[in-house]
Amino acid sequence: MAIFTVSDLHLSFAADKPMNIFGGAWKNHEEEIRADWISQVRQEDFVVLPGDHSWALHTEEAAADLRFLHELPGTKILLKGNHDLWWTTSKKMEEWKQHCGFSSLIFLYNDSIAVRSSGRICAIAGTRGWLCPGDSEYKAQTDEKIYLREAGRLRGSLEKANRLLDAVPEEERGEIIVFLHYPPYGQQQKDTLFTQCIEENNIKNCYYGHIHGFTDADRAEARRTGVQLRENGTRYSLVSCDYTGNHLIRIAE
Repeated sequence: MAIFTVSDLHLSFAADKPMNIFGGAWKNHEEEIRADWISQVRQEDFVVLPGDHSWALHTEEAAADLRFLHELPGTKILLKGNHDLWWTTSKKMEEWKQHCGFSSLIFLYNDSIAVRSSGRICAIAGTRGWLCPGDSEYKAQTDEKIYLREAGRLRGSLEKANRLLDAVPEEERGEIIVFLHYPPYGQQQKDTLFTQCIEENNIKNCYYGHIHGFTDADRAEARRTGVQLRENGTRYSLVSCDYTGNHLIRIAE
């Protein structure tokens, strides 16, 4: 069983939000993602999607987008993004999922999920995240409360992940892999409550999305200057689909 990830698909099969207005990287991006997905992912694999799945405003409108995901191979683990306005309470989401028959989708929210990969049990943890202090759009009056709440959710998810792995025999114990929608270190690339929590738990790999607007030259420059960072033993990797070229990233065999 392998684990893959890609973020920010921004599907809009039922909403009038064509992504090609944002440039060539988004032209027919759904079909490019679908083709790459089918070429790599087997039914027994897992794909983690850290947010911004659909432009829909409610679950009924999101159904076409999530059906697209459900019909692709593998089990899909979805985290919430800032544009996922259709995302409601955990109870309502589970009821809606059952009603639609989306059995291959798992909504990760205030929790952790154990998955087997290469004979070991890994734990998937994470949360949406938020703007960080020092970001150009961060306003303490409105954002601090959400920032603190999301940091608490990440801590809670990691506590559950550690408990999951503590129950696994040592010879089968894998790593905790963290996913956020927002970059955990913010625009200033400085320590935040998110990075502190991640590094305190000795996380080796953290994946995130949210950032867009890359050309081929931008991708090369971003890699050079640190959109993918390694700090204090943790590698932070951007996996927005326009950054990956609409390719899924294999993160574990």
